[in-house]
Amino acid sequence: MKNPQKSYLGQGDFVYRHDPVPVFVKAHGSVMEDQEGHRYFCAEAANGTTSLGFDGTIIQDAMKKMEGIPSIPSFCETSLRLKISSKLGRKIESITGKEGKVAFELGGAQGMELALRIAKANNKKSQFVVFEGGYHGRSIYTAQLSASHRYRAAMGDWRVPVIRLPYPDYEQSGSSLSKTAWKKQYIAYIKTLLGRETGGMIRRGAEQDICALILEPLLNAGGIVKPDLDLIDFLVTEFRKAGALIIVDEVFTGFYRTGKMFGFQHYSFVPDIFVMSKAISNGITPLSCVWAQDPLLLPSHFTPGSHSATFINQPLGLAIADTVFDRYESWKTINTDLKNLERFLKSMIQEVVRTSPLVTSGFALGGVGRLLLKKDIAGKILDIASTIAWKDPVENVHGLILASTGMASNVIAFNPPLKMSKEDMRIMRLLLLKTFKKANVQLANS
Repeated sequence: MKNPQKSYLGQGDFVYRHDPVPVFVKAHGSVMEDQEGHRYFCAEAANGTTSLGFDGTIIQDAMKKMEGIPSIPSFCETSLRLKISSKLGRKIESITGKEGKVAFELGGAQGMELALRIAKANNKKSQFVVFEGGYHGRSIYTAQLSASHRYRAAMGDWRVPVIRLPYPDYEQSGSSLSKTAWKKQYIAYIKTLLGRETGGMIRRGAEQDICALILEPLLNAGGIVKPDLDLIDFLVTEFRKAGALIIVDEVFTGFYRTGKMFGFQHYSFVPDIFVMSKAISNGITPLSCVWAQDPLLLPSHFTPGSHSATFINQPLGLAIADTVFDRYESWKTINTDLKNLERFLKSMIQEVVRTSPLVTSGFALGGVGRLLLKKDIAGKILDIASTIAWKDPVENVHGLILASTGMASNVIAFNPPLKMSKEDMRIMRLLLLKTFKKANVQLANS
């Protein structure tokens, strides 16, 4: 609920999009509790951040690792950073079969900016290519990459040279073509962009001027869009031919959100550069990590002093990341558990599709799912869900926190903790069905 006392807090962030605004005082597992005692099942896991659930033992274990070094100047090295970089580096090498290096930053936007800095240090071409519906942060620089103009409008009319590929969601494309025909048309258009100066990608003489293709394995803010596998592989091949580096934004999809360690594993290519954040610290402290294939981050290509930030070697964040990484590595049944979670999400989503006249379709992949609505009413459904069981709690749970996708107001997203018990799944399903039973009546004519 809104705090009745005078507030000195600015209300320009996501928290104040909806009313009421609960003030949380506790969180454990999949449940958060507000100061009035209402308990909420969190089906959005801080937008995929708290993939291991709300677990205070992570920070307790991390604190033990940094007892001897509580802080350090940014221009000094720590054994913690060397340790976690080695663990991540070995893991990524085992997945990709490629040698590379990692570098750390704070949030996801800062990680994306570091990726762009690495790309520009290694490729002097000028333009970046992204998807319509793509989202890569809200900092002054990364907002230029993100699709929504409202992220850029406040900063004036300066522009990073960005070219946007058509929205890769066949279901929402409005096309009357079959999916096969739509994909052929899409590919033909890309070939035209790459081959003619009219597309803005080449200089005279047919020399493409593209520094990097930047993509999300699954578009998050753009509507939980799962691009066609063949389409992505085609784009990667063609843009590499054009001399572009391939940057993958794993801020949302990394650390098993899509059922695999990284989202790009669903495709047949290895990126030149990719960015991890959110789940790398389970949402406890800001941290991001950028991996780049050799030689992109070697000193001969990215010289010492090319990158600096005050807190990129802060012991707390690195100790938490090390602890989180170990939790994933010790999760021996992770593949089976994630398949079970995917089956649960698919079953629950299809039940809503069958029973709600408000819904067009839905799908799930690993620990993420989407419901495509017939109207732009996602925000209204989120409001209903948040207080759906205040009068009639489900196993002492009063509300359901769902995710919206920012740029797609006709999409509801599911990003629950990856570690869910059968009881968690039962509660989540009952709350969701209860939400849509009410929404079917209230929103039928909206």
